[in-house]
Amino acid sequence: MKRNTAELKEKLIETGVKEIRTRGVDQLSIRTVAQRCGVTHGAPYKHFENKDVYLQVVLERLSEIFLKCLTQGVDSSLDVRGQLVLMGCNFVGFAQKETNSFEALFIKFSFNYMELTRDSISVNAHLPGFEHFKSVVLKLKSNMNISGSEAEILVHIWSFITGLAVLVRSPIGDNFNNNTIEETVSTMLDIYVKGAKQ
Repeated sequence: MKRNTAELKEKLIETGVKEIRTRGVDQLSIRTVAQRCGVTHGAPYKHFENKDVYLQVVLERLSEIFLKCLTQGVDSSLDVRGQLVLMGCNFVGFAQKETNSFEALFIKFSFNYMELTRDSISVNAHLPGFEHFKSVVLKLKSNMNISGSEAEILVHIWSFITGLAVLVRSPIGDNFNNNTIEETVSTMLDIYVKGAKQ
């Protein structure tokens, strides 16, 4: 009996997402994914040219999950600064709850799909979590009349929030509660906006 190819492709992607979320990206094996899907180890290559292409598709799906987490409870009617504070808190929460996904998206592989120029950061993959973050940061830049290039403000704010997430995941992370995280993100944005406007 011939298997539905679109259905199998989706199952391979979902299985890869599940493997990364539970075991981590370093443990991801196409052979294991194929086995979990009940197909031969060569079957995934009918849908994905190689492991890198497969991994990119799986990371894109993880980025969709990240986007949902990033925007949870963030009302678009809030001012841009308020949206960024909540998104920063959600980002840190994602790093705490989805440790393997965080590592795959922000420590190990995301930079394979990004290009940093003097003026901006572009992506050559479907990474909706980063794209949404970028659009909100650029609104902040415009609304608050912040000087500097898109690349500068994106790198500064992205680095701060990612660094905060790494700290909260570390052994000193017990010192951070939700209020501390929100205050830290809020204070950082105030300092950044004030300094960048001078």
